[in-house]
Amino acid sequence: MTNIDPTILLVDDSVVNLEILKDTLSRYKTIIATNGDEAMEIAFSRNKPDLILLDIVMPGMDGYEVCKILKSNEISKDIPIIFITGQTDSESILKGFEAGAIDYITKPFNILELKARVKTQLTIKMARDQNQRLIHKIRTVNKKLTDSIQYAQKIQSASLPQPEFLERVMPEHFIMLKPRDIVSGDFYWVEDLEDKLIIVAADCTRHGVPGAFMSMFGVAYLHEIVGKNKTTQPAEIINELRRIVIDSLKQDEESEIKDGMDISVLSIHKNSDVLEFAGAFNNLLILRNNEMQIIQADHMPVSIGEIDKPYTNHTLNYQSGDCLYLYSDGYPSQFGGPNDKKLMQKGFRNLLLENHKYPMPDQLSIYKKFFDMWKGINDQVDDVLVMGIRL
Repeated sequence: MTNIDPTILLVDDSVVNLEILKDTLSRYKTIIATNGDEAMEIAFSRNKPDLILLDIVMPGMDGYEVCKILKSNEISKDIPIIFITGQTDSESILKGFEAGAIDYITKPFNILELKARVKTQLTIKMARDQNQRLIHKIRTVNKKLTDSIQYAQKIQSASLPQPEFLERVMPEHFIMLKPRDIVSGDFYWVEDLEDKLIIVAADCTRHGVPGAFMSMFGVAYLHEIVGKNKTTQPAEIINELRRIVIDSLKQDEESEIKDGMDISVLSIHKNSDVLEFAGAFNNLLILRNNEMQIIQADHMPVSIGEIDKPYTNHTLNYQSGDCLYLYSDGYPSQFGGPNDKKLMQKGFRNLLLENHKYPMPDQLSIYKKFFDMWKGINDQVDDVLVMGIRL
């Protein structure tokens, strides 16, 4: 139906009534049927009407039966039906509504009332059809976007270290990566060098598609900084990454784009009991003998910021059995629990303390289940990344 030329099906066994209706509604395109069978044939056709005016008392099937059939059929169920009837008792009117009619017009016709009721129902029908067209269009666009993002997720997953590689080079570990919006601004990266294992956990500004773009940017430049240039000191890795981000995105104090990332970089020396760590906002947690040591990251983002100085490189000795945790702020920032509040850093650290002695695969299961339980019916507020490593 268009706004210019809606079609009305007039169903009545009286030629006189049909002529009156046709003349009164001359501004619209009208189709005539003199019985229920003709009406249903037209209503089921490709060019079905936008509105039906249906007489109740007709030979053969009466209007009630015709209405019920039309409303039970997928092709015709959305066509609004107005009864035209001389039966104005409440029982007849109620029966018409129960059959599926949306309105009724009494005989003999009041011309002004007839025009007004028809115009009202056509306006409603036109608005509903327009809404359906918009909904269909939105669903089509949404599906295309979702399909594109889901394919992008496959590309992003392929850019991450693959499980076979991690099983070969990493100590006992788990990785919990839970994007908020299909693709993720959180990412992890691992490089196996001759004498060092470099492990990175990063949280890019924003989430979804913008965060995913930044994550791919980070992965590419980590390959250059560590893989190609063989930079292994964590602080130097972040210093160089920060320089590249600022230069590539042309960031300065007046820039509109100040996006970057928070990051943890860990370097495990294979031939000694030494590890190095540097971080931008994201700390390193070390659990040993039911105690937690927090290695503080610098409060400087990997982007333009108020503070501009080299990152701090921490050098520590580790023991066999130490559990190390790198993570983004997505897990502690999740709203939920009995009071619908954030878990916070304290709650997250207590969770690690309670469960760090379990094997790493068991810990992954515990943290996944707890996150889902804590979140409950709430939306996930951010991408989530937690990496656990037992040395």
